[in-house]
Amino acid sequence: MNRRYFMQHTALASGGLFLPKQDFCTENQWITTDNFTADIRRRIFAALTSPVIIESIDLLKTQGKIFVLVRSKDGGAGITVCNERMENLHSLLKGLIIPFYLNKDAREIVQWSEEVFTDERNYKYAGMPFWNCAGSVEIAIWDLLGQLAKKPVHTFLGEKVRDELPVYLSSLTRDTTAEQETAFLQQKMVEYDATAFKIKVGGRMRNTPETEARTQALVPLARKTFGDKVTIYADANGSYEVQDGIRIAKLLEDYGIDIFEEPCAWEDYAANRQVNRTLKKMKLAGGEQDSSWYRFKEIAEMGVYSILQPDVYYNGGIIRTLKVAHLAAQHGRHFAPHSPKADPLHAPFSQLMAVAPAVYGFQEFPANAKKQQPAWYAPPILVKDGKYPILNGNGLGIEYDTSIFEKAERV
Repeated sequence: MNRRYFMQHTALASGGLFLPKQDFCTENQWITTDNFTADIRRRIFAALTSPVIIESIDLLKTQGKIFVLVRSKDGGAGITVCNERMENLHSLLKGLIIPFYLNKDAREIVQWSEEVFTDERNYKYAGMPFWNCAGSVEIAIWDLLGQLAKKPVHTFLGEKVRDELPVYLSSLTRDTTAEQETAFLQQKMVEYDATAFKIKVGGRMRNTPETEARTQALVPLARKTFGDKVTIYADANGSYEVQDGIRIAKLLEDYGIDIFEEPCAWEDYAANRQVNRTLKKMKLAGGEQDSSWYRFKEIAEMGVYSILQPDVYYNGGIIRTLKVAHLAAQHGRHFAPHSPKADPLHAPFSQLMAVAPAVYGFQEFPANAKKQQPAWYAPPILVKDGKYPILNGNGLGIEYDTSIFEKAERV
């Protein structure tokens, strides 16, 4: 079934609550004046010469997931899958984000992606819950623009600088023993022909005697098992106070670990900076939970981390995350977004990484991903020869079997 026909003719396409029209703004002091954002706007308007007025935004639930569906008055449609956080956040999206975007020209997405925050009292909801909602809508709008222009989103964002990304396999559990974890990674490294992986250390926002013992066993065992030619990263998820963070950082450096993520609580910039200042070779990384431009600016300027890792959804979408990449480049830092996904949630990350500056190292891929993926979307998100390709289809690069939406539940 044709995507446009489906969006125009299903009952869902004609439904929706009446929401007030928003005034169109032409200037905003909060928008950065960097040349790359002006270039993005120019690219959009060159490809789409007529206004793309947003007519409706719906939340639909199917396949056990929530989707954002954006439709324009000219019959276009854009879709994104929402991450699992949306189950607990969708009242924010419906109450604050959708009313802002209705009747606006989607081509001004650079401007709207910031003004959604400064509109009325939305700024009082600052933080990841707000930006995760705003980012989901922004990402769906990018799909709309790309579908209408018949171009990948990355062609709007800048010049493409890479066609594929080398991956590290990310183990997402702390429930294994050191021996079990190493055996699991051995199997997956062969399966994906990968040359890098990430382990979890500490206990996630705490460190117990049990998690300490696991860390002390796993780090040397992983290096002994895989040898010096394999790249290893480690993620603490804020497990340590500063002195223990420094102690574990030394252990990791002694075994040639290349990246250490969030040793201390993510909000404790002073503690993470103290750890970073002790490092000789290893790079400290973080920023997954951050969503404030001013916080990222502080992180970059003060050297809290050497690698900035915003999540494209948590941080408010593609534009805001690309701004962090440029910020990293301006301050001599690196960029490696948080994105442990092997499904359509991978798509905006892929579009972003096609053009992003200051990219460092291997990029995340969940080691437990299934090679046999569902048939309701294409292409499958797969790794071959230790790499995955940049998505080059129209919009975000994902095509859906639109029949899944015909009986979808409206959220």
